[in-house]
Amino acid sequence: MSEPTEISSYEQECQRAELLGLQPPDKADFERKRQARLEHEMAEQEAAEAVLLEQQDESLGNVGGKLGELNSILSSTQQKLNRFKQTACGSLTNIFARASSGSVDLTGAAGGPGPAPPDQPPPPVREQPAAKPPPTAAEVAAAKAAKAKRMDSQLDKLDTLINQADNAQIAMSEQTQQMRRLAK
Repeated sequence: MSEPTEISSYEQECQRAELLGLQPPDKADFERKRQARLEHEMAEQEAAEAVLLEQQDESLGNVGGKLGELNSILSSTQQKLNRFKQTACGSLTNIFARASSGSVDLTGAAGGPGPAPPDQPPPPVREQPAAKPPPTAAEVAAAKAAKAKRMDSQLDKLDTLINQADNAQIAMSEQTQQMRRLAK
């Protein structure tokens, strides 16, 4: 907060006490309470962000599993298409003539089909009881570093999911083209 707001807030509290016929608050005591209130609000905000990060981790895992399942289905479909081409085409010359339409490799940069490998389990969310002293600067720095690490991990997971989605899109397109060629 800026300096004028702090003073006006203290002055407002003094005016309130005067109107109610109470003793005006001690400035040092007022500042301690205000600081404690701000630290409590920051702790609540950090806890809310930690819960949000956990929810995002869970949803990323769900998406990763579904994309892995899709890539697995596409891989199975590609194997069936290849078997159908071998039995339907018959001779080796036909197979070699159609080699340009080959199969799609789903084991590219995304690490193959299947869900993304699980990272470390997320750290448990700590709730601060009212009587607990405010966190030290080292604890705050450690919490911020942990949050940054989790966010980096989520970005890595998003990159993996994007690669899996790209592989699935390419595989579906190739398989659609192969089926159209076979149907002609």
